[in-house]
Amino acid sequence: MDEERFRACWCYCNGLYPRSWTCYHIPEVGLNVTIRQISPVLPNNYEDSSLPVSAFVVDVENFSEHDYEVSVAFTFRNGTGNRRWERESECGAAKFVAAGSQSFAPVCGAILSHSIANMPCAFGLATSTQVEDRVTTSVCQRFDPSQSGVGVWATLSQTGDLPLVDEDCAKNSREMAIGVCNRFHLTRTSKRTVDYSLSWDMPRVSFGSLARTYLRRYATFFGGARGAVGGMADALCVRALRRRRMWETAIDEWQSPVLDHPLLPSWYKSALFNELYFMTDGGSVWFAFDDGWTHHENHLSEYTKSLMRKHGRFGYLESWEYRMVNTYDVHFYASYALAVLWPQLELAVQSEFTDQVYHTIDKQIKFHMEGDWANLKTASRVPHDLGNPADEPWIATNAYVMHDTGKWKDLNMKYVLTSWRDYVALTDRDSAFLQHTWPAVQNIMLEAMESWDKDRDGMIENFGKADQTYDAWQMEGVSAYCGSLWLASLRVSAEMATAAGEDKTASLFSETLGRARKVFIRELWTGRYFRFCQRSRSRETVMADQLCGYWFLQSVSPELATDLLPEEMVRSALATIYDLNVCRFGNGNMGAVNGMRPDGRVDREYIQADEMWTGVTYAVAALLIQQGEISKAFQTAAGSYDSCFERLGLQYQTPEAIYETKFYRAIGYMRPLSIWAMQWALERHRGLHTPREDLSEPLFRSQPLETAAEPSTSEDSGSLGYVSDFRDDRDESSVSASALRPPAPLSSFPPLAPNA
Repeated sequence: MDEERFRACWCYCNGLYPRSWTCYHIPEVGLNVTIRQISPVLPNNYEDSSLPVSAFVVDVENFSEHDYEVSVAFTFRNGTGNRRWERESECGAAKFVAAGSQSFAPVCGAILSHSIANMPCAFGLATSTQVEDRVTTSVCQRFDPSQSGVGVWATLSQTGDLPLVDEDCAKNSREMAIGVCNRFHLTRTSKRTVDYSLSWDMPRVSFGSLARTYLRRYATFFGGARGAVGGMADALCVRALRRRRMWETAIDEWQSPVLDHPLLPSWYKSALFNELYFMTDGGSVWFAFDDGWTHHENHLSEYTKSLMRKHGRFGYLESWEYRMVNTYDVHFYASYALAVLWPQLELAVQSEFTDQVYHTIDKQIKFHMEGDWANLKTASRVPHDLGNPADEPWIATNAYVMHDTGKWKDLNMKYVLTSWRDYVALTDRDSAFLQHTWPAVQNIMLEAMESWDKDRDGMIENFGKADQTYDAWQMEGVSAYCGSLWLASLRVSAEMATAAGEDKTASLFSETLGRARKVFIRELWTGRYFRFCQRSRSRETVMADQLCGYWFLQSVSPELATDLLPEEMVRSALATIYDLNVCRFGNGNMGAVNGMRPDGRVDREYIQADEMWTGVTYAVAALLIQQGEISKAFQTAAGSYDSCFERLGLQYQTPEAIYETKFYRAIGYMRPLSIWAMQWALERHRGLHTPREDLSEPLFRSQPLETAAEPSTSEDSGSLGYVSDFRDDRDESSVSASALRPPAPLSSFPPLAPNA
């Protein structure tokens, strides 16, 4: 192919989770090929969403003047990409066939069995056979993926079919691949479609300590874990092929109201759905309940066990790098994705954290940063996390040992606020949920008043170390971040006490709130914003997250949030955050930096102060939406998306933190799921998709931010993160609306953003 013809070819990829498209335009032969991938990640679906399977649909369009014989082959190998697991055990393979019916075509494929980390695993690869459409299907049940593959590719080239086996690959090889292929006749100016499915069947798994074995929830829908390895791989493939159209319809019905909305910007439509990758790619596990768990977890309540029996136990990691399950201070932000899409899973997670409040682990350990010795898990405290997969999650909780999280001020407050949200919004004030959570709420609030309010003025104080989610950013005395969480928690606790019929306790919390509010305003209000804290090197800093408690409570109960702080102070603080943390950081196109000095310089006293946290930026944007500042909200959040998806090449690996230059930290992070707090705010506060919708102007960001002041003084970051060079020299302030548009020649690619 000469250079001119080569340049006429292109490949285009588009993702809108849980679907993606890869499109190939090949003018040399006059073909368009589109591969569409569909995963069954479906809101309010607690069965198909748990399936380890994906469907692939291949459209081949012939726009030439020639007829072709076309073959589409799909191959897959053992292992995970980790060399150790690729050669861990001998592989086995077998062909399978599932009979068709009046409604469904027959299915044929192959199963590849081996082990990963000494746990039996099988991959299934299959396709629907279409005899009536003159499609010839061939299956290869073994070939060597690490050699040239000449035996496979020569046969495919000469006949259009895969060989049943490649004789160069031994039956008992430690490296093996399988394949399925469809061959069909494609006349000029015509189009054909073939579909495939891939499953990964690993029903029983263990964690690092091997203390117990877990059954994945999907196995319960196939009669439990059948004896033979790969016992469900074939059934999973068949289900994917036969339900694929139903899944796509469900995804369309879910996503279309957002995608078709004329005022929502294209980047937001992309970010909202694509950030959901972490729900399945975040080290996620979803187990069937096992009564045997109570042997090690006798703190589990009947209420929690009842929820888990119905919907299973769900866990996801804080980050690919910070491997802790259900890290609660981060889940607080990310939980909006579960609350909106899978509320029963959110209730199960919240319920088991309720049980953890009473649980203790009387094991003395030394915490790394302060050198303190304390119990691994303290009573009347919410744990930081539910364990490290390298050890034994749910048994060995609080895997985080940098600081003693028994002293953290935000974990308990976040539990209180999340309990209120889930009670009001997810259970519609169900008395059983209230009875389950209220005793824990009362316990930790009374204990906090005793332990953390040293001067008995109603307001808790930070102790001068990193005692909250900003674990490298020290707060001392009254702080805006923890203080706002405390105010909101007092208001919520008073309301829950009233609902529980405990008026005396409600009065105590209400009276404490009145005193705490005065202290908060007296010590922190500057006339423009709430200062970072009473005493520290960052004292006067404008913190992006200073209204965290107000944001969360207002998202659920706006009428209660009015009792926290005067509205004019909230609006002034938000305006200051926008003017300084957003507009003076990265020329207003990088989101909200955590800390900004009042003079417009980034706070570099602590290493987390000069980071932009993607998840916190989305939370700040959600508060702006709640306050009616729609354009500012989308300008703020667009910077986070633009940095990750458009400039730094971090799609589907959104980091926790990005610096103004060079660095990012902790890719594949939980907190950016907080973009669903923006959707929550749009629906509940701005009436999105209802007759009372309040979006009065287009929210596109089509040019650089004109109101941005001079960017902050450029200094080298103190980060220990990773270097990331910008990919090109184009105008980085604008988000490409065409990102959701297919190239013109591909008629088979659905238009995703009508307003683009």
